[in-house]
Amino acid sequence: MPVSASFALSLFRRGVAIAFAASQNLLRSEGLRVAYETLYRKYRPRKFADVVGQRHVVRALQNALASRRIAHAYLFCGQRGTGKTTMARLLAMALNCEQGIVSEPCGTCTACQSIIKGAAMDVIEIDAASHTGVEAVREVIVERVSFLPAAFRYKVYIIDEVHMLSTAAFNALLKTLEEPPPQVVFVLATTDPHKVPATIRSRCLRFDFHPLSACDIVGRLTFVLEQEGWQGRYEPAALVLISRAARGALRDALTMLEQAMNFADDGLTVDLVRSLLGVTDDEFLARLVDGLRKGDIPALWRLVAEAVETGRDLHQIAHDLAAYLRDLLNFKVGVPAEETEERLALLKEQANLFDETELIRLVRAAWELERDLRTASDPQLVLEVGLLNMAMLLKTPEVTVAPVVKPTTLTTPIGVTREVTTKEPEPQPLTVTEPAEGQSSIDHIRQHWNIFLEHLKRISMVAYSFLLNAEPTDLQDNQLVLTFQHAFSYECANDRSYRDTIEQCLREVFNRPDLRIKPILSSQVSMPKVGTPVEAAGTPKSGTTPEEVDTEEFLASLFDTP
Repeated sequence: MPVSASFALSLFRRGVAIAFAASQNLLRSEGLRVAYETLYRKYRPRKFADVVGQRHVVRALQNALASRRIAHAYLFCGQRGTGKTTMARLLAMALNCEQGIVSEPCGTCTACQSIIKGAAMDVIEIDAASHTGVEAVREVIVERVSFLPAAFRYKVYIIDEVHMLSTAAFNALLKTLEEPPPQVVFVLATTDPHKVPATIRSRCLRFDFHPLSACDIVGRLTFVLEQEGWQGRYEPAALVLISRAARGALRDALTMLEQAMNFADDGLTVDLVRSLLGVTDDEFLARLVDGLRKGDIPALWRLVAEAVETGRDLHQIAHDLAAYLRDLLNFKVGVPAEETEERLALLKEQANLFDETELIRLVRAAWELERDLRTASDPQLVLEVGLLNMAMLLKTPEVTVAPVVKPTTLTTPIGVTREVTTKEPEPQPLTVTEPAEGQSSIDHIRQHWNIFLEHLKRISMVAYSFLLNAEPTDLQDNQLVLTFQHAFSYECANDRSYRDTIEQCLREVFNRPDLRIKPILSSQVSMPKVGTPVEAAGTPKSGTTPEEVDTEEFLASLFDTP
């Protein structure tokens, strides 16, 4: 009598269970212990309900399983430690659970246990970082994908870091991924989805895994500590530091927690975590912010000295200060944040000390301070000067431009409307005196060239930037010869719109109605120093040397607001 396929499958599963039980009994009988399992592996979710922070992905997959709308390929995208591989294994368990295709795998049957332990023959996990070539893809996937599953309902291929595959490997996988056999499901995981070809992305159902919030990470760490028997032996603020250092990656947070548990003697404290991870606690950052608000420079420098004496990383302090000020700005403008109640209370208290403009200026200054510390030979001095600069920013009022008054409409008593327009006052032109007796006109123009540039700067910043590379070299009748050093500025000065602006400004400043410009190009003219009188060519002052201006640096400084 022929044996049915279901009966043979049940015999195979029973044999696997008996062999596993026998191996465990052998280990116990010989006094051997199972190897230690790290926290992130020990507490890896066994069910969809255990997944932290990715409810949008869980809900979509459970609805698809419940309605049997199972795609042939999925693309899981997100940063490291957010649960992409774990979600792929849970999907394989839900497809192959002995209870059938369910929205929540049982986690206890033979199929689920074998997938959890990584011993399932029909769940093939491939590390694309070590199988990048086309031969590996052809041998492992293309040539074997048509075989029926050995023991399960579905054969699931989990390709981790799929963006590491070569172009030839992607091309070899393309046809198989487009029309796989009905019993095959592909799950591609990547941290860089933009590196995956569009032809692959378009054939997959994509899910984006979000970085976990600090509140979710703290909750999971608390659960792990309670399960490990650390009740009452940890400070909640220490878990907040770990969650901030993890930056949305739960696996990183569990690894840091395990490191801190091994390092701790009696309990998990804030000082221990800070010294271990090098992060800055909120209490220290709050003291810095209070000192900035009060303008208490001695208090700020005492905090810097305290950080140096305790061995803190000054660059990390600047980085954490910028992030803390950013959190204050987000709280001030009403951006929702998933934080602990204690930190939300602290953010509310300190956000009320500033307005939005002040916080924006402080965040920009903190970022510049962090940038300067990267290459500083004396980090303590740079940090002290940077904090002093931030405190002075709060004391110096920001210069604002008065808004232009828009046209307003007034209604007369008889119902006739008339439009009254208020114009923005135009800048008053700067004028210079007539040349002294015996002084040539070109020397007079050179001597007052900086006054002309200042007036042009108020009228047209673009035209002003072009003339930074120009020097008045001659006056022919009513034509002022401007010699340019760079071809780009020369071409722009010849443009009709900029040329008219320059000539109009020249006429107003020097009181010469017929004055025009004649741009010429020469690579042998040194650039004049902006803001000081330019002497005639070939007659430098005794004891001085011509000083050149770095035009690119000067232009950058014009648009660099504090």
